[in-house]
Amino acid sequence: MSQELLHCPQCNMNFDRYTRTPQMLPKCGHSMCMRCIKESCKIICPEDGLLQPTDLTLYPINQAVLRIICKSQDIDITWNLDKLQQCPQHHKQLELICIDDRCRICANCALFGIHKQHNIQNADYVNKSIKDNLIQTQNLTLTIQDKIKQLKLPLINKKIHDQIRLCIKQQQTLAEEQFKEIINQILIKQQKVLEDIEQKYKQLEDQFLKKETLTITSIIDKADLWILGSNQKIQEFYEAKENGEIPYSFLIQESSNKQGNQILEEIDDYLLKFQNNLQDIISAIPTFNQYEQVYFDEPNILKDLSIIEQSFLKEIDEQPPHNEFLGSSLPESTCQSQISSNNISQNTISPQQPHQKRASQQYAQVSPKILSRQQSASPKKPVVKKKLNPKIESILFNCNGDYLDLSQQELGDDGIMLLEEQIRNKKIKIIKLMRNRISDVGAMKLMELHCQVLYLQSNVITEKFLDLIMNAIQKQIQIHIKTVYLGQNLINQFRVKKKIEDLKKLGISIQI
Repeated sequence: MSQELLHCPQCNMNFDRYTRTPQMLPKCGHSMCMRCIKESCKIICPEDGLLQPTDLTLYPINQAVLRIICKSQDIDITWNLDKLQQCPQHHKQLELICIDDRCRICANCALFGIHKQHNIQNADYVNKSIKDNLIQTQNLTLTIQDKIKQLKLPLINKKIHDQIRLCIKQQQTLAEEQFKEIINQILIKQQKVLEDIEQKYKQLEDQFLKKETLTITSIIDKADLWILGSNQKIQEFYEAKENGEIPYSFLIQESSNKQGNQILEEIDDYLLKFQNNLQDIISAIPTFNQYEQVYFDEPNILKDLSIIEQSFLKEIDEQPPHNEFLGSSLPESTCQSQISSNNISQNTISPQQPHQKRASQQYAQVSPKILSRQQSASPKKPVVKKKLNPKIESILFNCNGDYLDLSQQELGDDGIMLLEEQIRNKKIKIIKLMRNRISDVGAMKLMELHCQVLYLQSNVITEKFLDLIMNAIQKQIQIHIKTVYLGQNLINQFRVKKKIEDLKKLGISIQI
C-alpha cells in the first residue's frame, strides 16, 4: 500500500490508533483522520470535494489502513528490541534485560556483575510482554472510542423516546380492552332503550288511533246522513222548478240547516281538539334526564367508565410502569386506589329530585309498568333481604361436580357475598366468574373458598387485591386457592410483576 494512504489528506499527518484514526467518508470512501473531521465545520473530502454529512456516527474506521498502521508499529518495536549489541565489559551479546535498572546486559553481568540478584528477564520475553501490553492498550483505546459513540445524546434520546412509546402502546392496549367491554354493554343498553321507546309509542299510537277512529266514524255517519237528506231536498227543488211548482220543502229547511251547522261545529271542534291531542303526545315524550331515571336504573355502566379513567390516569401519574431500560430507580408511590364495592355493584335506583319525580309521573301515563318499578324502589318500604336471582339459584342447585361457571351474571360484590355463603362448603375445584363487576372486596371474599382455580377476568379488580392477599398470608390466614386468572382488569402488568413473583414463591400463581 502506498505511503500516501497512511496519512490524512487534510492535515498530512500520519494516521494513528488514538486521536488520528482513519475514518472512512460515507459518500466517497476516502479517509480522513478523526481530529480533522471533528474540527471541520463543513466536512468536505479533500480528494474529490464532496460534502459529507455532519453525523459522526456515519464515519466508520478504515480497518484496512488501521491494520497496516498497527503492524508497522509492532515491527518497529520488535526491531528495536532485537537489535542486539555486545557487552563492553564481557564482550558477550546483550541478550538479557535488567528490569530493575532498565538496561540490557549479558549473561556474565547477570551472574557475576552488579546486576546479580536483580530482576533479570530474557529479551524475547520482554519483547513479547511489551508487544502484548501495547496491543491490549491499543485495543482498549479503540473499544472505548467505539463506546463513546454510543453516548451521543440524540441516540440516548431516541432510545428513551422508543421505550416511552412502547409503554404508551401497552397502556393504551390495556385501556382499550377495559373500554371494549363497557362499550358493548352501552350498545346493548342502547338497543334495549330504543326498542322500549318504539314499543311504548306504538302502544300509544294504537290507543290514539282507536279513540280517534270511533270519534271520526260517529261524526262522518251524522254528516253522511245529513248530506243524504239535503241532496234529496235539492233534487226535489229542481224537479218542482221543472214542473212549474213551488218547492215548499225549503220553507221548513231552517231546522235542517241548524242540524247541519251543528255537524259543522262538531267537525271544527274535533279538529281543534285533535291538534291539542297531538301537542299532548309531544309533551309526553321524556327529556334525557327523565330517560336516565327511567332506563338507567343500574348506573354501573357510567360509574365503570369513571373508575377505569381514574385508574389508568392515576397510575401513570403516581407510579410509572417499570421497565429494564428506564431502570428500577423510578419513585414508587405508596398511594393505591381502592374501589368501593358500592361503586361497582350498586343495583338500586338513586333518589329522584322533585322535578324528576313529576316528569316520571307524567311519563308513567304512557308506561305504567315503568312507574310501578320506580315506586318499588321507594325507601319508605321495608328493606328485603337480598337473594340470588332464580337463574343462579338453579345453577347452584344443579352443581354437584368440580366445576362452576357463573360468568356474565352481574353479581357484583353484594352477589359475591351471597354466593360465598352458599358454596363455601361445596367441593368445587374450578370457579369461573368473568364479567361480574367484582372489585377487590369481592375478589378477596372469594379467596376464602376451598377451590383451587379462580377465573376473574374482565372485572374491576385493582392492584390492591394482590396487596390484600399478601397481607392475609403475612397474618397466617390459610388460602387454599392456587391459581387466579386476572386478565382484563384494572391492573398494570408492569407494576405488579414483582408482587406476582413474590406470591408465586408463596404458592399462589397470578395469571394476567
